[in-house]
Amino acid sequence: MSTMLRGGTVVGHRDGRHELLDGGCVVFDGKRVLFVGFPDDPDRPAADEVVDLPGRLITPGLVNLHCIANIDLQTLRIDVDAVGFPKSRAWFDGDAQVLGYDALTTSARFSVATLLRNGSTTFANVTTMASKRYDDPEIEPRALAEAAESLGARAYLAHNFQDHSRYDDADGNTHVVHDADAGRAGLARAVALVEHLAGAHSDRVRGFLFPYTTQTCSDDLLRSARDAARDLGVTLRSHFAQYPGEAKEGIARDGLSPVERLARLEMLGPATTLTHAIYLRGHPEVGGGPMERDLTLLAESRTNVAHCPVVFARRGVALRSFDRYLRAGINLGLGTDTMPADIVGEMRMAAVMAKVVDADPLAGSAADVFHAATVGGADALGRPDLGRLQAGATADIAVFDLRALHLGVIDCPVKSLVHFAGGGEAEHVFVDGVAVVKDRDVVHVDDDAILAEAQAVWGDYREALAARDPLGRGADTLYPFAYPVRRA
Repeated sequence: MSTMLRGGTVVGHRDGRHELLDGGCVVFDGKRVLFVGFPDDPDRPAADEVVDLPGRLITPGLVNLHCIANIDLQTLRIDVDAVGFPKSRAWFDGDAQVLGYDALTTSARFSVATLLRNGSTTFANVTTMASKRYDDPEIEPRALAEAAESLGARAYLAHNFQDHSRYDDADGNTHVVHDADAGRAGLARAVALVEHLAGAHSDRVRGFLFPYTTQTCSDDLLRSARDAARDLGVTLRSHFAQYPGEAKEGIARDGLSPVERLARLEMLGPATTLTHAIYLRGHPEVGGGPMERDLTLLAESRTNVAHCPVVFARRGVALRSFDRYLRAGINLGLGTDTMPADIVGEMRMAAVMAKVVDADPLAGSAADVFHAATVGGADALGRPDLGRLQAGATADIAVFDLRALHLGVIDCPVKSLVHFAGGGEAEHVFVDGVAVVKDRDVVHVDDDAILAEAQAVWGDYREALAARDPLGRGADTLYPFAYPVRRA
C-alpha cells in the first residue's frame, strides 16, 4: 500500500543537497520513496493512504552514527570531576558481569525504544566498556539485534574488543594490563557476530567491527581488525583521540600522531569511522605542529568522523572545530554517546559549541549539523539510500511536530528544530515505510512499562558499579546527587 505524507514542510533532497518544500509531500510504497514534491504535481503517483500533517517538519530519518545502546553510566559523570568507574583488581580477576542476562535484555529494548522515540531510524551501537574487561558479554549485541528486529529499528551492531584493560588500586593508581589472547578472542567473537547477523536477521540489522579504542588496541590487533573488516566487507569504527594523552604519548614515543599511526597501519579510508577525533596534532593541549597535517590525512583518505558533542561538553571539552573539520573536507556524522539518545539535542550542542569555539555566529549552521545527522551519518555507513528524501531512497522518515507554545513561532523549521526543539517532538517515525513511532508512542513496546523496567535496572547498575571501588566508597559518594538527599 502506498502512503502520502503531506502538509507542513518537507526536507527533500535534490542535486546532492537538502531543500525545503513548503507544503510539500512524500509518497512511499513499501520500503521505497516514490516521490518527493508537491501534492498538485501531475507526476505525483496516486497514494492509497493520505496523511495530512499541517505544521509538521517531515525529514529523512536521523542517522545516529555512534549511539550508546545500553543503560548508560555516562550520566554518572555529570558534575563529577573524577571518572568514577573504578575497577579493583578483585573485580578485574572475577567472573561476574555488572549486568546479567535479564538486565541486558531490558537495557537493549529500552535503548532501541529511546532512539526511535527521538527520531533516529538508523543507529550504529556502542556499549560501554567501563564496566567490563576486554570485550562484551555475548548476550549484549545479540540482545540489541533482537530488540532492533522486534521494534523495527535499522541497526549496525558490533561486539566490542580490545587487548588493553585497566584497574585501580587502593592508592588511586591506575594499572594497564595487556592481554593479546583476550584481544584476539574478542575479535573472533566480533567476526562471529557479523557473520551471525548476516544470516539470522533481516537486512535492517547488520554488523561492523569495533576495536573499542585505538588507545586500548595494539598495532597487531588493529591490523587484524582492519583485515577482518575488509574480508567481511563491513565498516570499522573505533573511539579515537578522545583524550590528550593518546596524542601526546604517541608523538613523544615515535613522532606519530594518532592519525599518523592509523595511516601507517593502513586503517584510514571511507569504510572507517573515528569517533570523537578531538585531540589531533596541533590541538592546544597536544602541540606538535599544525592540525592541518592530520586533517588533510583524514580528508584525503575519506575517513569519517563521528562527532558526539554533548558528552564532551559536559566535561568542558569541544571539537576544535566542527567547521574547521568540514572546511578540510572531512565527512562528519553525529552520535549520542550518552543517554538519552536525542540526536536533535546533539545537533543543537554541535551548533552552539561550534559558534563558541570559533567565536563566529556563522559557524555550526543548522544546515551543516542537520546534514551531519542525516547525509553525513548515512555516507559513513556506505548507505546513499539513507539520510535523504528523494525518489528511490529507503523510506526511513521522521515527522516532527513543531506546533507548540514552548517552541514559539516558527521562521525556518530546520533552525527551530535544531535550536529550540528536541527529540521529544518526534511525532511519527517510519523505517522501511513501516510506522515504528505513532502519535509519539513506540509502536511495539509499552513505553511506561519499559521505562519502569529500565529504572529498576538502573538502580541495581549504579550500586554494582560502586561495589567495585577499591576504597569501598558507596554510590552516593562516587555519584552524588545535585543536592543532599533525605530519604524516608
